[in-house]
Amino acid sequence: MFRRALLTITAALAAVLLPALPAGAVRATQAQDLTTTDLTVTTGDGQHLAATLYAPRQNVGRLPGLVLIAGSGAAPREELVPEAAAFARQGMAVLAYDKRYTGYTKTHRDYSQLADDAVRAYEVLRDRPEVDPTQVGFWGISEGGWVSPMAAGRAGAAFLVAASAPGLAPLRTQNWNMRNKVARAGVTGSLMTTLADRAHRLSADAGLFAEPYYDPRPALRLLHQPVLAVYGGADEQVPAAESMGVLRQSVPGPLTVRVLPGAGHALHVRDTAGGYTEALVPGYADLVGTWVRAVAAGHPPTPTADPMPAQPTRSTALQASAWWEGWPMQAAALIALLLAFATYPVIGGVRRLQRRPGTAHRPAAVLSTAGLLSVIGFAGYLLVVESSADSRGITVGPIVGGRPAIWLALQGAALVAVIAAAMTVPAWRRDRVRLGVLIAGAVVYLPWALYWGLLLP
Repeated sequence: MFRRALLTITAALAAVLLPALPAGAVRATQAQDLTTTDLTVTTGDGQHLAATLYAPRQNVGRLPGLVLIAGSGAAPREELVPEAAAFARQGMAVLAYDKRYTGYTKTHRDYSQLADDAVRAYEVLRDRPEVDPTQVGFWGISEGGWVSPMAAGRAGAAFLVAASAPGLAPLRTQNWNMRNKVARAGVTGSLMTTLADRAHRLSADAGLFAEPYYDPRPALRLLHQPVLAVYGGADEQVPAAESMGVLRQSVPGPLTVRVLPGAGHALHVRDTAGGYTEALVPGYADLVGTWVRAVAAGHPPTPTADPMPAQPTRSTALQASAWWEGWPMQAAALIALLLAFATYPVIGGVRRLQRRPGTAHRPAAVLSTAGLLSVIGFAGYLLVVESSADSRGITVGPIVGGRPAIWLALQGAALVAVIAAAMTVPAWRRDRVRLGVLIAGAVVYLPWALYWGLLLP
């Protein structure tokens, strides 16, 4: 159950790297100027991924081809309808395909495996009669920015378009992403570390990130074909300036780096509530189309790089968890605390039913109650806050002095539990079994509460 709860958190975290468009916003295009053809991509392990080919209805000769590689999350091809239609109108044959399904979540995948799927899609597109087989490339956004360079290198693609591509490891990128969300929510203090660092490292340690420490640079160093990298100037989910720097240092081939001022991570227009609409930001499709047509004509643009966008904070690398921080120890600690704090009232209840005399100890009762409330409340609050993350931010509840009111209440309960524990120790000899178990729980509780920030400012 603990691992499944972590998986729920991680699925939410992964989904915010490329947030979904509003429900119902993306539909199969019925535009009269485009044709759509249903195809199938067969993966190396025998999965059949549904795909749709978009092409201009009125075209002369063979077209450049573009395979779309989606970002994180389930990513069915319907999510890429706006990009597929917009790029097809730029004179390309564009293939969008469903992301593979793996296990009981659609977010936990291996990047190399996803790259192999993209290569299979590339082969399907290259064999189409309307496509120039020598001018087929990849477009990848967000998580697809880790996958698409591998696919382009393996396939020998003619070009690569990297949109909002992270140049850093997934765990480091997601940590920076969450720190931005927590800061925008107005939160300061220990909860920042708990949400952005501790929870992410625990998920990575539990194997719930696909590849938390994946280094994109080796794949980038193999790209000798022309590369166009596009970033949003207001991207708060991927550190654009740092990522641009990595691409400029790593890609040996012709590299063009462009920044779209004011654009967010998805490179879609935002609505008044801050969510992404169906429309691509102005100039984005034209930029990609002009660049691809030049490459396909044998005249790739001269490598250029726009000035780096403002990035107020730098990312930091998170180290792998120590043995005592890992999910098995954390799960064991959580279970031990629940059992230790629940044992006191359970034994008391049994004794009352048996009409056995017992000695009541008020501090022990307070320790049991406050301990249970803080442990259960913390686990629930962490799950709810992490799962609330989306492109707009996170929901932490009312803020009081830079701390969410719920977090302050949990910290108050933790402090009460520690004080009650100190008052319970002298009474241990009165009821050695019942109080001994409770005090043992308090011994585990103190470092646990310190680690998760419940006893820190």
